[in-house]
Amino acid sequence: MKKLLALFLLLSTVIAFAQDKPKEITTEFYGFVRFESFFDSYKGLNAGNELFFIAPLYAGADAKGKHINQTPTYNFASMATRFGVRISGPEILKAKTSANIEADFAGDLGNNPALFRVRQANAVLSWKKSSLLVGQTWHPFWSGKVFPTVAGLNTGSPFQPFNRSPQIRFDYKPTAKLILSAAMVGEFQYKSYGFSKIDSMVPKAMTYADKSDLFNRNAGIPELVANIEMNNGGCTLGAGASLKYILPTLYTVEVVPGKDTKKFVSDDKVQAVSFVGYGQYVKKMFTIRAKAVLGQNMTHLNIPGGYGVKTLDKTTGAMTYTPYNSFTSFINAVYGKKYQIGFFGGYMKNLGTKDALYNFGSSAAPSVVTPGLLPNVASIYRVAPHFALNISKIRCVIEYELTSAKYGTGNINLNDGLYSAGVNAANHRALLMFMYSF
Repeated sequence: MKKLLALFLLLSTVIAFAQDKPKEITTEFYGFVRFESFFDSYKGLNAGNELFFIAPLYAGADAKGKHINQTPTYNFASMATRFGVRISGPEILKAKTSANIEADFAGDLGNNPALFRVRQANAVLSWKKSSLLVGQTWHPFWSGKVFPTVAGLNTGSPFQPFNRSPQIRFDYKPTAKLILSAAMVGEFQYKSYGFSKIDSMVPKAMTYADKSDLFNRNAGIPELVANIEMNNGGCTLGAGASLKYILPTLYTVEVVPGKDTKKFVSDDKVQAVSFVGYGQYVKKMFTIRAKAVLGQNMTHLNIPGGYGVKTLDKTTGAMTYTPYNSFTSFINAVYGKKYQIGFFGGYMKNLGTKDALYNFGSSAAPSVVTPGLLPNVASIYRVAPHFALNISKIRCVIEYELTSAKYGTGNINLNDGLYSAGVNAANHRALLMFMYSF
């Protein structure tokens, strides 16, 4: 009831503002009602009441060899419904001004998926050859309009970087066909992994599966991203690079068996460098897009990986780290307008850690610490054809999505954090999506 009251008050305020606004301010409301019905053959790593499917999640097998998570499930949901408002304002500092506020009901995708939340909230100052954006919007690796057309809410994740974050971004357009961008990006809903608590310098006493924006904020520097994009008619080409730091823990403890009580401040960070390249070609009713990302510790982009402990000081417990390298890519082709057919294909590969991992166990039974998003996944692939019917404000899509992941099993290779053996887990998803836009 409180959430509905808060939503009513917000809408009343926006409507009142729209009615009393100065003449130089215009507003445009938009959004859609979205309903999804789907069937899965294998439970997965997902969010948003299983709407946002990333990969099948291997959880072992029973005594007869059947995968525990290989069970059929279905779902009906309309929580991806959203609405927003675009605002055009007066000229300020010789710049055109605008703002965008957008919300949906997808909430905290992991813990409270029915929560009303902000998707975008930003203001833009636009000059003749440059613009400044301040607020929350898509991560620069989302790459503007170069993202897949699919039915699923995951929008191609984990092969397409998926992240909206608060940021400051400056775009410079030396020509009508070229855009140079630089951004400082924080974390909010899409977070990095680190240690929430350390009681002892042994893996079982180190809580490191938690996600938090504090790990990036405590590093003292936002993610730095640079991008270049060229547009010529229906052709778009772009590339970008990112430098990011996180501080996984504020302290470590001394390594003394049975004691482990003295704490020591930790200032060792994880450095990650990532690159993206993308392209798009549009001609009449045909569109083809492709993107590839090569980088380190990209869990905040919903790309599997993370990092591992590289060294351990046996006196203070101080740790240094080495990131996992990941490669991910997709190709997406769509043809048609009223009747539309499309295909999505994605591939992700875990390339292993940059340096060797520290062995917390023995040579016979090695034990490592690797915080992250599915760092034990060797590879993932997806194929997803769809058929869509678009009539006026209505879009209806039928999609089949096959996602297969190979999980590492047995002992880990300390040299690169990978496994010599593996097991495959595959999910078949049949999805029907109905959307009414306004």
